[in-house]
Amino acid sequence: MTEIHMPRLDPGMQSGKIVEWLKKEGDQVQKGEAVLVVEGEKTTFEIEAPDSGPLTRILAPVGTDVEVGQPVGVIGEGSAGGQTLTSPRETPIEKPTTTTTTTTPAPVSHMPSDRVVASPAARRLAQQYGINISTIKGTGPGGRISREDILAAKGNAATVTVLKPSQPVPLKKFKLEGIRKAVAERLSYSARTVVPVIFTMEADATKLMAMKERDGHISFTAFALKAAAKTLEKHNNVNSTIEGDEVTTYSDVNVAVAIHTEQGLVAPVVRNANKKSVKEINTEIEELSVKATEKALTVENLTGGTFTISNLGAYEIESFAPTINPPQCAILGLGRIVHKPYAKGNEVAVRPSTLLTLVFDHRIVDGAPAAKFLQDLKRALEDPEALL
Repeated sequence: MTEIHMPRLDPGMQSGKIVEWLKKEGDQVQKGEAVLVVEGEKTTFEIEAPDSGPLTRILAPVGTDVEVGQPVGVIGEGSAGGQTLTSPRETPIEKPTTTTTTTTPAPVSHMPSDRVVASPAARRLAQQYGINISTIKGTGPGGRISREDILAAKGNAATVTVLKPSQPVPLKKFKLEGIRKAVAERLSYSARTVVPVIFTMEADATKLMAMKERDGHISFTAFALKAAAKTLEKHNNVNSTIEGDEVTTYSDVNVAVAIHTEQGLVAPVVRNANKKSVKEINTEIEELSVKATEKALTVENLTGGTFTISNLGAYEIESFAPTINPPQCAILGLGRIVHKPYAKGNEVAVRPSTLLTLVFDHRIVDGAPAAKFLQDLKRALEDPEALL
């Protein structure tokens, strides 16, 4: 017997949702054959059979949210004794044995005549409906007000004063699931584990703007991604990931680009960006954006990133500190390009500039190396001709 488990694609993934079973119970499956489709961190992906044999049990039906590492199905014959595996998140509940006891009612003490005698349930209900309990005549023993007396009084408009606290009118309610849930889990994981430090540096965008006017089809993001990729070659300590207490530094420079979709934020990866031209990078970003909009990104598109870039300049944001995309150790935030005054000798001129914000994990990178990385990235971006 072999169990099919929910895989973990990266440290931030907590669970996956069953979207479709490609096989039904009793079907024969081959090792490596896709048996079900799961919605994970930021896209849907197929889970392959870990062994060959009959699909004996489906433990998680379509729509079930299964924690990473939990079984979702069984291939092959079950264990001896005919024991049945329970579905993830299902725990057999033992029904308690009920016993009937006979108790003798305690004698009711006589209460002062000026005190309202009412059951606790009646008092709570009266408070809930805004009823003055002293105006109610109880029908219970000794004039005791019961829950039924309050409900009867509720129907009498002359007796009831209903409290109507002012509450905001909800526009909509929704459950965190799919990509939105994955983003929430990822940000929470980053907040719990990362030690973030934020550096901001201004870059002169004069040459970049001139190049954009000359050949406007290449985006600022593409230039920034290329500049970051070339700088990561020199400062490979920033091109690292951390999982637990193990840090891995990479020779491949795979830069992820944050893209907003209606379903949430995704970060597809431009692989070997340091070896590609700005035009190639620009084309790839456009293609990934279309895929993201059409929900066509693959697991290959969304995994393997070693650094991330997020650009909010189009939304008139000048500076922001993005959250590190775990297990990566750094992310670059790009603001909009604006014209600002600057002093040159005794004269004041105006030039286009932009703010670059580097957020890095201090567990991996110290302040001085991070500052040198950002400084070299700025210089690369201020000389865009060299990036072509």
